[in-house]
Amino acid sequence: MIEILHNKENADKIEFVAADGSEILGRCAGRIDGGDFVIDELDCPDFFADGLIRAILNLADLHGITSARFELPEQLEILKKLGFVKDENCSIPNIAAFFGDKNCK
Repeated sequence: MIEILHNKENADKIEFVAADGSEILGRCAGRIDGGDFVIDELDCPDFFADGLIRAILNLADLHGITSARFELPEQLEILKKLGFVKDENCSIPNIAAFFGDKNCK
């Protein structure tokens, strides 16, 4: 069974992993920069990207971080396809509103 788990062993960044038992299948990581949560690592097949990004954004939202941005220029097209960004701006100005959007559930 594949799980998406918060990796608390990485002290440098906030990181989620997709795992099948002890096998890591993908990861998404970021950091807090000012008032934004910055997602700057995404290493997974496209079909894991949606769940990993949503998990990390949800954790940021639960901790009161209201906005996010992506520093993943090589993955801009998949971010657009999944609905996380609309243009090269690569930001989510309001994480809670993003999750509340009827097109994002």
